[in-house]
Amino acid sequence: MVCIPPHRDVVRAEVAAREDYPLPGLWQQFNYDAKGDLLYGDKRILDWVERYDAPLSVIDAAWVRRRVTELRALLDTARRHTRYPAPTDIYYAAKARMHAGVVLPAYQAGALGETSSAQDLMHLELLFKAGLLPRAFTVISNGFKLPPERLDDRKSKKGVTIDDGAPPLDRYIEDYASAILRVHAVGLNVVPILDSLDEVDWFSRRVAAPMQCGVRLAFGLTADRFGLDSVNAGFGLTVAQARKTLRRLSGHPLLHPRMIHAMVGAAEASPSLPEIVDGVRLSASLFFELKRDCPGLDTLNVGGGLPLLGDAYDHLGAFQAMMTAIQEEAARAGATSLPRIAFEPGSLIAAEANFNIMPVLAVKAQGLVGGAPILFGIVDGSFIESSIDGLLLGHDFPVIPANLANRRAYPMWLRGVTCDSMDVWPPSTVSRDWLRLPVPRPNEKLYVVVAQIGAYQESLTGKGGVNHCAVKEPAEIVIDGDRHVLIPSPNTRDQSRLMGYTRKMLNLLAPQSKAAKPEPAVAYQAGSKDMW
Repeated sequence: MVCIPPHRDVVRAEVAAREDYPLPGLWQQFNYDAKGDLLYGDKRILDWVERYDAPLSVIDAAWVRRRVTELRALLDTARRHTRYPAPTDIYYAAKARMHAGVVLPAYQAGALGETSSAQDLMHLELLFKAGLLPRAFTVISNGFKLPPERLDDRKSKKGVTIDDGAPPLDRYIEDYASAILRVHAVGLNVVPILDSLDEVDWFSRRVAAPMQCGVRLAFGLTADRFGLDSVNAGFGLTVAQARKTLRRLSGHPLLHPRMIHAMVGAAEASPSLPEIVDGVRLSASLFFELKRDCPGLDTLNVGGGLPLLGDAYDHLGAFQAMMTAIQEEAARAGATSLPRIAFEPGSLIAAEANFNIMPVLAVKAQGLVGGAPILFGIVDGSFIESSIDGLLLGHDFPVIPANLANRRAYPMWLRGVTCDSMDVWPPSTVSRDWLRLPVPRPNEKLYVVVAQIGAYQESLTGKGGVNHCAVKEPAEIVIDGDRHVLIPSPNTRDQSRLMGYTRKMLNLLAPQSKAAKPEPAVAYQAGSKDMW
């Protein structure tokens, strides 16, 4: 570690925070008062601490709605500037954050649904049955949809019971394919995005009512179709497989292909604007080529992966360049109509809507550099749990003081309460040598805010057993000689409660819903019947 002696860095902590994180969106949300206390909008962070204690995680449903509304305005402006005639659709990628406090506000603001597992599809079914989704609401179902016959070896064996007498393990989350057909049957417009030839075969045989579908291409950051052969996508069909699939389904009486899905880039890859536009151009070229085999195609889905709206990035310019590229490819292909453009933002909608408030339990002076102490703040929490992308991908989450910001800032590292060498911020994967924070006096306590953590962080670390994309957590068997104890994996209802799908949350977000109760619901407790 490197540390500049504090006497060379004389600046107030508020100024240091703004210098260290010159992110427009961050300072749309946060500000400091004259006392050096951090405000979120007009709310003082310390007021929440005094009422609820800390550490504390804050999710702002209104900010989710704001970002969806702003994204819609940007897309509409881009359409006007480029005279793009076809509509654009926003599908919130719920795998970024499946929490009800994010999902439902996104839909209320006009986003459509996107799922990657049976778990988030079940959430949509609950919202639909509760009357919270319009009848015209559309869901696209991405992800690996293994036919249920292939899951026979994972069924609970007849006669096998858990030691504690609990019911058999819940298989709902495993059978994603059947869940899609079942939810479609209750009236929700679910559009499966076919990802493999097995899925094509299974859905073409099992669909029982008219259903739209899409085809996913094995795609990625590449500017030419020859590069597709080496794209490390893992998902989707080759162009040849997609063509064969579309020809097969073009005459199907019930399954109607409408969408080509080509995920151009992902946020963690930080694609440049030219890379994104080149990828969209290639996807458009393939769309018009495949449309010759399947005239019913009407939507090009370019996925997500764009930076946050609060970042210093030209989103309007990016959308305009994408639409221009699609129009140019249409002219080159001699197409008479342009496709709808579907976007699947996840982090862009969810990330800024959540932040953590963490108390600094103590500040330790440990060693000297140039005669100045090396400072470590010990927080009541863990960066491994709350901001894992910093360790995995070098994501530089803003860490700013929640109080004492009118004091002088000192170079400091923060450590979690564990003695794990990785539990430090900033980690070595981040391009930042240290934080600049104030030092509390003996009778004071410093609090910090870790911002923009609303996408992926909790699910990547498996909070409460809720894993990324709600992937099933394995059951555990502990053996000791001939004896054993089986600990079952969490079931889908338990996970839904952990993600806020309760009457109490519904009362907050949509009190007019038929699923809401007029009286306040009690706080959630394990094993409660609060789930609607």
